Amino acid sequence: MNWPVFFIVLVAVILVILGLIWIINARRLDRLHRTVIQSRLTLNEALTHRAAAASDFSSSGALDVAGAILLADASQQSISQAHVPLSDDGLEDGPGHRRPTRQADEDRLTTESNLSRTLRLVLDGLEEGELTEEQKRLLDELTEARENVRLARRFHNAFVDQARRLRSNASVRVTRSAGGAPMPMPVDMDDV
Repeated sequence: MNWPVFFIVLVAVILVILGLIWIINARRLDRLHRTVIQSRLTLNEALTHRAAAASDFSSSGALDVAGAILLADASQQSISQAHVPLSDDGLEDGPGHRRPTRQADEDRLTTESNLSRTLRLVLDGLEEGELTEEQKRLLDELTEARENVRLARRFHNAFVDQARRLRSNASVRVTRSAGGAPMPMPVDMDDV
């Protein structure tokens, strides 16, 4: 057996296997990044829908004046910040692009958390038997929108966790499979 030829073939096979591992990890990471972006857009849509449903319910006459004012104010603040990114990691901007550091995402998450707390405050103790059919329909829509926010945030954070775990893998770090993409960040807010 010719040892130099065997050694060259062995090195070539090892390089091909390492190349395949790199390609598989890079593709998987790219898919995860795209999934995180899509789930973030879905969460943003769910938050916007929840704010709109809360605004509609606040003007339905089902709440006392103070509760209606609190809910209307919180929902309007949430609607006004619907264009602000949920996370400042810049993943949506593409590889190598970083947004300037600012506290906008903190403000947005605080606003959304305030809406969650306001919803709990004004809806606790609400007697559904005293509501009209239209008010019940609006309450059901609001309840569904709140649940959609919980699910969307849970899925988003699960995808972020998967991407972060894959990026912490030694082979991914050594081969720089993530390229210039920023590390995805979870969305931490009160959504109950």
